Amino acid sequence: MLNDQRFDAPVIHVVSESPRLEMLQTRLRQAGLRPVPVRGSYLPPDSAPALIDNLTHRSEFDGLDNRLIVTIGKQGLSTVHSDIHLADVAQIESLPARLAIRQRESQRQREIQLRARTAEKFGTGTASATPVGRARVLWLGQDAPFLNAIKSNLAEAQVTLVAAISRLTAEDYLASGRFQTLVLCPASANDEAAKLLTRVKSMQIVTIPRVVLLLRPELAGQISSEDMSNADEILDLSSNLESIANNLHALSHEVLVERDAHQIPAGMIEDHATGLVSREYLESHLEAQMEQADRLLIPLTVVAFTLTPEHDIRSVALTIKSMLRDTDLAARLDSQHVCITLPETSYRGAVVLSRRIEEAVGGRLSWRAIERRQFHTLKTLIGGLTAKSPFTRQRTAS
Repeated sequence: MLNDQRFDAPVIHVVSESPRLEMLQTRLRQAGLRPVPVRGSYLPPDSAPALIDNLTHRSEFDGLDNRLIVTIGKQGLSTVHSDIHLADVAQIESLPARLAIRQRESQRQREIQLRARTAEKFGTGTASATPVGRARVLWLGQDAPFLNAIKSNLAEAQVTLVAAISRLTAEDYLASGRFQTLVLCPASANDEAAKLLTRVKSMQIVTIPRVVLLLRPELAGQISSEDMSNADEILDLSSNLESIANNLHALSHEVLVERDAHQIPAGMIEDHATGLVSREYLESHLEAQMEQADRLLIPLTVVAFTLTPEHDIRSVALTIKSMLRDTDLAARLDSQHVCITLPETSYRGAVVLSRRIEEAVGGRLSWRAIERRQFHTLKTLIGGLTAKSPFTRQRTAS
C-alpha cells in the first residue's frame, strides 16, 4: 500500500470540500494514486486525470480539456462531463484499473487514426463505419438468469452471444478466432472467469479479444487492479440490464470496425513470405509515429530481431504477431530481420516484451531495442537496429 512519501505514484487532481476531501484523498492513496487537492476552480496545466466530487457545488472549471475526468457520487448533481463515473467511494479501489483502460483506449484510437493516414498514402481507403460480418460475443460467468436477459437484448441487435461452460472451453473458443469480444462475469475473486481475466492478455492466440469485465460491487477490493486492467472495459453489475446490453452492443460493433481498420491492406505493402508488412509500409508509418511521439511527448521504441538460417521466418513472424498488442506493428526489414514498433512504450517495456518473444521462439534469438530520442531520424533509427558492431552482443538493448 502506498503512502504520502511515494511520489512516483500516478497523480490525480481532486476537486472536493472538507470533510469529504480528506476522506477521498485517503481512499485514493490506499488505491495507489497520489491525490493533489485543487483549490478554487482552476486545474494545473498538465494531463493528469481529475476526480470531481459531485457533492461539490462547483460546476465550472478551467483546465478540463485534454485530461480524463472522473466523477464520484450521484449522477445528475454535476453538469461536468465525465469519462469515468464512480457511484460511491467503494469503487475507488478499481480506479487505477479504469484509468489504465481509458489511457490504453486513447492510445488505440491514436494508432487507428495514424494507420488510416498511412493507408491513404498507399492508395488504400479507410475502413467503412459499417463492419463486415456479424459480431460474436463470448461469455464466461455464473449468472444464468442475468445472462439470458442480456442474450435476448443482444439478439435483437444482431449480436450473437455464446456462453462457455468453463475456462478451458472459453480458451478453446478464443483460439478459434471467431469471437471479437469476451465478457467475464466473476462471482468470486478465484472462480473460472476471474482466472481467465488474469491470463487472457498473455494467451498466444492470433486475435486477442476485447475484454469486458462485469464487476460486482463486492469484488472491487478483491480483484487486484493489475488483473482488472487486463479488461478493455469495466461495466458495473449494479447497472440496469438495458444499459449493459447497449454497452456490449456498441463495443462489439466498435470492435468489428476497428478490426477492419487494423487489417493491413494486401498488395505491395505486404510481405507474402511472412504475412508481415513490408519495409516500405513500416518506414512510412514509423515516420508518422515519430512525429506523433514528438508532438505528444510520449515514448516510442522499436525492436529488431535477427534471424539465423535455423529459424523458420514465417513461424517466428507468427509467434511475434501473436504476442503484440493491436497498436504494435510487425514488419520484415530484410531477409534476416523482423522489426516491431511499440508506440507509447519505453525501452524497459520493450526489453520485457523482447525477452518474452525470445523465450516463446524457443531458440537463440538476437535482438536490439532502441527507444527513439530527439536526435534520431528515420534513417538513423532503422540503421541503428541492424548495424553490426563488435560491441553489440546477443540479446542486446540500447
